[in-house]
Amino acid sequence: MTHPSAAARSAEVLIVCGSVRPDGHTRALTRYAAARLHDEGHRAMLWNLAERPLPIADPAYHRDPAANPDPAVRQFVAAARRADAFLLASPVYHNSYSGVLKNALDCVSMAEFADKSVGLLAHGPRLTAVQACDHLRIVVRGLYGTCVPEQAVTTPEDYDRDDHGECRLSAPAMRARVDDLAAAVVKAARR
Repeated sequence: MTHPSAAARSAEVLIVCGSVRPDGHTRALTRYAAARLHDEGHRAMLWNLAERPLPIADPAYHRDPAANPDPAVRQFVAAARRADAFLLASPVYHNSYSGVLKNALDCVSMAEFADKSVGLLAHGPRLTAVQACDHLRIVVRGLYGTCVPEQAVTTPEDYDRDDHGECRLSAPAMRARVDDLAAAVVKAARR
């Protein structure tokens, strides 16, 4: 990614981490993406569903999710409305994406995603984790969002541990892929 010029508009990107593992690969992936967006002058809002869980989606609020009485849902909806773009990240669970991410998406309406760019990230034991992205692409289309063609799918070999034992995305090729994905999402958001 290149640093945006003074004339370029900064984008606000909501990154949703669909993993509840305390120090998992998906969390490391979203931390890396958030840091890269920040380094490029954008606002990255990282919503980690392990730290900021949402209650089970209530269909009574599908038309107006901001009216939900739960403050966490209202905060999530407000963040989604403010966002110019999204990055959705999930571990692969049974050849698809996580239930906590699906529930988060069920807590919003089409109004929050309509005509906004979306990037997809997944992690799994093998590259078959791409299935999580395939399924998310269908859901994003149902929310009237626009998935960029780029996506990033990681495997355990793409990570190591830092000096404090924290999981981090370390493979240069995968870091470059996430950089390209973030750039594509921001570019699409500026159109």
